Amino acid sequence: MNIHRQAGFNLLELLVTLLVVGIVLGFGVPNFMQFQRNNAMTSMANDLVSSVYLARTESVKRQVPVTLCASANATDPAPTCGVGPNTGFIVFVDDANPAVIAATDGNAIVDAGELVLLQHAPPTGTITIASDSPYLAYGPNGFVVPTAPGQAQRSLTSLLVCDDRGNVDVGGTSAARAINVAPTGRAQIMRSIADVAVAVAVTGGVCP
Repeated sequence: MNIHRQAGFNLLELLVTLLVVGIVLGFGVPNFMQFQRNNAMTSMANDLVSSVYLARTESVKRQVPVTLCASANATDPAPTCGVGPNTGFIVFVDDANPAVIAATDGNAIVDAGELVLLQHAPPTGTITIASDSPYLAYGPNGFVVPTAPGQAQRSLTSLLVCDDRGNVDVGGTSAARAINVAPTGRAQIMRSIADVAVAVAVTGGVCP
């Protein structure tokens, strides 16, 4: 008579397996979440820099003023410049008719007939954006226009991208990002804790 025994785990083996799985998850899940958050920060900073270069490139190509500005209704069919509780940003041609000189040209305001080139929704999650000015204006030569006509504030020179981790060390760099815009119009992402601290001071942003 053949007796077939059913193979399986005993209680001790099952407990050891669960313990190992728990340890692996304990290390893996936080690292994966950190990886996701770092990617989200990098993506947001890259989107900002790409938008800066879009504004600069289009100003030279079209030979007209082009502006990037904060927008509280960035995804609306007819967005406007302005800071609100959920602020995205837009890039637009700041001249409705290049053939006609108008007082509204290059004024960092979306006037009637001006073409919106890019609309970016507000950042998601706990990511926030701060800057030392609500707009960045480019002239036809691709250089930053220091002050747009009718505006009291100057074009921005510094951007801060931060989440609820704040300006803390994550693998040798800051969890936050600083973006500097030179007078020539070039933008650069800075990742050191010292550079981010400068951006916090310049923009007045909150980076806990």
